[in-house]
Amino acid sequence: MRFFGHNYWKIFLIPLLSVFAFNSTNSGLIDFANAEDLFYYVISPDFKVNSTSASVDEKTDRVYITDFFGGKLVVLDGKTNEIIESIDTVKTPFGVGVNSDTKTVYVGGEFANILFILNATNNQLIKEIALDDPYDIAVDSNSNTIYVTSDRLDLVYVIDGNTNEVETSFEVLIPCGIAVNPLTGLVYVTSESENLVHVWDRKSNQEITTIKVQESPRGVTVNPQTNMIYVVNQESNTVSVIDGRQNTIIETVKVGEIPRRVVSDVQSNIIYVSNQGSKDITVIDGMQNKVVKTIPVLEPFELAVNSKSGKLYSMYYGGELSIVTKTNVQYSPNKQIALGSDPQNIVCREGLELIFKSSNLQPVCVKSTSIEKLIQRQWTSLENSNQLN
Repeated sequence: MRFFGHNYWKIFLIPLLSVFAFNSTNSGLIDFANAEDLFYYVISPDFKVNSTSASVDEKTDRVYITDFFGGKLVVLDGKTNEIIESIDTVKTPFGVGVNSDTKTVYVGGEFANILFILNATNNQLIKEIALDDPYDIAVDSNSNTIYVTSDRLDLVYVIDGNTNEVETSFEVLIPCGIAVNPLTGLVYVTSESENLVHVWDRKSNQEITTIKVQESPRGVTVNPQTNMIYVVNQESNTVSVIDGRQNTIIETVKVGEIPRRVVSDVQSNIIYVSNQGSKDITVIDGMQNKVVKTIPVLEPFELAVNSKSGKLYSMYYGGELSIVTKTNVQYSPNKQIALGSDPQNIVCREGLELIFKSSNLQPVCVKSTSIEKLIQRQWTSLENSNQLN
């Protein structure tokens, strides 16, 4: 077990003005129209996790991250951003899902051909189920049903969480992403080769429709509060917005380059898209289905979000992990540095610009009209600060 203090983290702030944001005191949507700008700060730890998937238990604020190449499941404390435990009882872990109500974690051992079922309370192995090529996982806590894709067999397994047995399965050609709306019982599965989203009804145990989207659909997420489904189209650099009431596309949103995954912060109705090609995360306002911000991060690929804390987790199987937190507080330069920010990543309030004292590179936010005078007094601009020691 390893622990990492906050001194080892690098933090930088990014401003975002949004209409809605999460307020932990009322656990719902609040209007930010008359509030200060919303900011994101990004934390990158010094440890590496070769992740292929992650899932959040919002009740315990624990994050379960698969380390595929390391052959373990990493458990992160969402409050401290520290590793609690690394579980090595799982083999070749790929997908992961959590049922917060039953305190159960499901891990797909892709090459081991096993679905590992763990007790989230003590992280002990409960059961192993033999499945061919378990890949992605979605959990419906309401019905205690677990869905596991297998692209090798063109199948989606349906697991009864009460018995931890395979109940049935249904066919999808090379299934990729999967998401479930626990309020409607509908399951959404992307088929990259068909450019389709398959919609399967848990109540009738049958496919009810398919939805044509753009090129190479991969990640998919559901906001059950709005009954909207968001599908990433990797080769089109877009997100298809589907109205779950009619299962029809109502909007197509342009995002970054090579989008991979998408998650929904259901409390604030904000949608996050990882763009591997442009190395950033697109922030979509779910009320308007409009891009409101782009957050640069290191190697974005897999995503997970805790709607209660507002934290977003971005990771990559090459080892990079970024933790993004939103706040409506603009920190002072000294506060940002105290948090661990690189001085050159300091964000100033609107109308102010960043400048440095040449002798010690102390950052200060000043009015643009003052910059020329300060440079004459041995201060330096952001552009020239790299040339100083």
